[in-house]
Amino acid sequence: MENIVDLESSNLTQTLLGDKKISKAGCIFGLLRAHGTSIFTNSNFRKKNNNDENPESRILRNATSDKLSVVKSLQSNLNGLVIEEAKERLQKYGQNVLSCKRASPWYSLLWNAFWHPFNVILLVLGAISAATGDKGTLFVMCLMVALSVGVRFYQELKSSRAATRLADLVKYRATVIRREFDYEKIVEMEIPQEDVVPGDVVVLRSGDLFPGDIRLLTSTNLYVSQSALTGESIPVEKTADVIEDISTPVFDMRNVGFMGTSVESGEGLGVVFSTGDNTYISTIAGMLGNRNPTNAFQKGVRQVSYMLILFMLAMVPIVIVISGFTTHNWGGSFLFGISVAVGLTPEMLPMIVNANLARGALAMAHKKCIVKRLDAIQNMGAMDILCTDKTGTLTVDHVAMAQHMDSRCLSKDRVLKYAYLNSYFQKGLKNPIDSAVLTFGDTIADKGNVDTSNYRCIAELPFDFTRRRLSVILKEVDDGGDIYKMQHERNLETMCTLSNERHVLVTKGALEEMLTICSRVQETNTIVAMTKEYREKLLFIGEELNTDGLRVVAVATKLLECTCSDLPASTESSEFLELEKQRDYSHEDENDMVFQGFITFQDPPKESAKGAINALSQKGISVKVLTGDTLAIAIKICKDVGIVVDHVTTGPRLALLDAAQFVEEIKKATVMAKLTPTQKMQVVEALKSANHTVGFIGDGINDSLALKAADVGISVDSATSVAKDAAQIILLEKDLDVLVAGVIRGRITHGNTIKYIKMAASSNFGNVFSILVASAWLPFDPMKPIQILTQNLLYDFSQASIPWDRMDSDYLEIPHQWSATGIVSFMIFMGPISSVFDIATFLLLWFGYGVCTPEQQALFQTCWFLEGLLTQTLVIHMLRTRRIPFLEETASWPVLLTTATIVGIGLAIPFTLLGATEMMAKPPISYFGFLAVIVLSYCCLAQLVKGAYIKIFGKWL
Repeated sequence: MENIVDLESSNLTQTLLGDKKISKAGCIFGLLRAHGTSIFTNSNFRKKNNNDENPESRILRNATSDKLSVVKSLQSNLNGLVIEEAKERLQKYGQNVLSCKRASPWYSLLWNAFWHPFNVILLVLGAISAATGDKGTLFVMCLMVALSVGVRFYQELKSSRAATRLADLVKYRATVIRREFDYEKIVEMEIPQEDVVPGDVVVLRSGDLFPGDIRLLTSTNLYVSQSALTGESIPVEKTADVIEDISTPVFDMRNVGFMGTSVESGEGLGVVFSTGDNTYISTIAGMLGNRNPTNAFQKGVRQVSYMLILFMLAMVPIVIVISGFTTHNWGGSFLFGISVAVGLTPEMLPMIVNANLARGALAMAHKKCIVKRLDAIQNMGAMDILCTDKTGTLTVDHVAMAQHMDSRCLSKDRVLKYAYLNSYFQKGLKNPIDSAVLTFGDTIADKGNVDTSNYRCIAELPFDFTRRRLSVILKEVDDGGDIYKMQHERNLETMCTLSNERHVLVTKGALEEMLTICSRVQETNTIVAMTKEYREKLLFIGEELNTDGLRVVAVATKLLECTCSDLPASTESSEFLELEKQRDYSHEDENDMVFQGFITFQDPPKESAKGAINALSQKGISVKVLTGDTLAIAIKICKDVGIVVDHVTTGPRLALLDAAQFVEEIKKATVMAKLTPTQKMQVVEALKSANHTVGFIGDGINDSLALKAADVGISVDSATSVAKDAAQIILLEKDLDVLVAGVIRGRITHGNTIKYIKMAASSNFGNVFSILVASAWLPFDPMKPIQILTQNLLYDFSQASIPWDRMDSDYLEIPHQWSATGIVSFMIFMGPISSVFDIATFLLLWFGYGVCTPEQQALFQTCWFLEGLLTQTLVIHMLRTRRIPFLEETASWPVLLTTATIVGIGLAIPFTLLGATEMMAKPPISYFGFLAVIVLSYCCLAQLVKGAYIKIFGKWL
């Protein structure tokens, strides 16, 4: 250990970091090797990584130890693990995956499929029936539970496997430092996050997720978002050069990073001390994104479920009492009441809902959408506002550099040179701007203007979303160039002439922010002061360029001071002169700079964007653009893609408003520019508070907060890990056309779910009236419990194909919010229709066929069984659409097939052994003629009432 050197202080680091081909991490490890760093023996790492120690204790222990002790305790190495040793640890500890994020085993899915209030009720009712001697009822109830659970289990297992396959397309990766067999060759490699093991040394850059709980080894302006754990949106600064006190709260510890958090800006190195279920995030899995709060869709289904259960609990006692007084057979009345309870229980509701969502997820997979949360499908269908970032969504996301010019709008190679140096040497997350600068610089005719061989990078001030700029500090070694010449007025000429080395700060960033740190302007052959008038002139130039659709980035430079305190009176020899030794550079150094000029970029709109925006508008979705870019550029792009810009606002303006004014402002605004990441999130939350269902599509680090806050967060496969982690839906193609297809699928899913719920609710409500009338009138039970169960079973399976049904085209044109009151009104309005024809059947049997004694009850029960089954089954076609069924709108073939099959089975049952077992009688042939008239009349009346309902409420489903 005595040979291990300070990672931050050696001058050798400066030299190594100057080579772009060697990352900062690689430079540090090369430095350690050059200084004879001890090699820890990895092969001795055989015991479990303190699995008996809870995650919080492990964090405290590592945070309160110095970094080298932590590395030694892990039996790792500052140069990283040997590749073979990492493989052995992976086999020993398993993959770096949280249990809550692993695919659920089959038995867990089976239990979840079973555990539903309706299934429990059915089994309780069956047990009561068996206790009273009705084992047939128990058998049918168990069969219904088995079928319901089986279908749901199959759907969820199928969906789970499909989701697992799709999730393999979205991989989070980590950059680690490892060594080859000779213990000398160090490689920086990118591996899947699940392959990270304890003892791995990882490289952390902007946009990276922490792949485990990590003790930092080095840090440079490292800011980390811990919102996934704490909910705090403001990034916190992390530093390796502290040893925390044991009394420091876990989330306030500055030298450790937690799995699931992300790097906002800066860079660093760290050693992983916990992975998978040993990490801190595993102890608060209930707070993670995969356990999001209950959304409106889940609440709606739950409310309807409990409403139907309460309705059943209220009505069944009334049925038992009426039947008991009428028949004087309280035991039979109790069994009849139990069977009525079964008939009122929509036991297929959980299966239908899950089948709808699972089918929607698989259908969207064919559209190249990965659905991370099934509920997001419904939310996408209900979405009425889509907030979108500009770059990559409305534009082609291929930024090309257009111009490089000075303050007088003259093309200057000097401006290109400084921009190129800044992009070339920065080590953070390479963005399209940097790529465009490098591509432009590499393709110009005179490559010598951007030659990097005379520069070494000694430090960097990474980009962040507050400063909106990035700086590199370069060591320049040449014979006196532009930077020397432009700084001669600062009386540094003597010093810089005596040495061939100069430290130069080169900065590029957003124009407004850059002008705040510039005090002078480089003109053609001289430097002039930055006056207020000059600043306004430069801002005006930037606005004009923005209006033309060009993004403007400013470039500035500064020659850093030299340290000459030991300089003798005579400075003839340069051996006594040296530049200021390497020090810690900070944001405070970004001042008193010389403005060099502008570089401009263009990112043209997508050809498909205009059509997609128009399609979204036709679907009732308004689009709002939320961008950190300038207002003029955003307005220009919006006009190009067909977004009508009625009202605009900016982040600085929003920051001055109170909560009520904020909501009103963002409701009116179509374009919101110059927003910070936090403001994007606040806009989304404000729109949600105004009762909108809000979607957000973005792909950058600055979009992650808004993605998480939205009802449906949408990202793309090429997005940063942070953005993909925050999203619920990931598009494999960065195209709004795919989004339009997802909206339509979401509305189909929502519509079919509502369709089943309204059918079940109205049918159950009507049956209650019929049963109450029959129980008060007849001297016998209108139907035997086993017959009610059989009828209910057949009716439920006639609806099992609804997830495969189509929706009316006009239903897909507008978003639909969940409305429990709408379900209640539908139930009350449409339910009693069936009772009219049930009572008509009673009258026909009583007076027409003379069925009025207990000895004739089998015929009565059989006839009502047939009438009830046929009307409930065929009315599916009446209720599934607002149009006239079969004439204006026909159901999908699965619905046609299942309803026809159930009708056929129902008509055949009285003539089979099953009918005899259930004590049915064969109806007279003439009854089937009356039955046809009753069913046809029922359908006609249902159509008439449907028209009245639509006129009153303005909608159908």
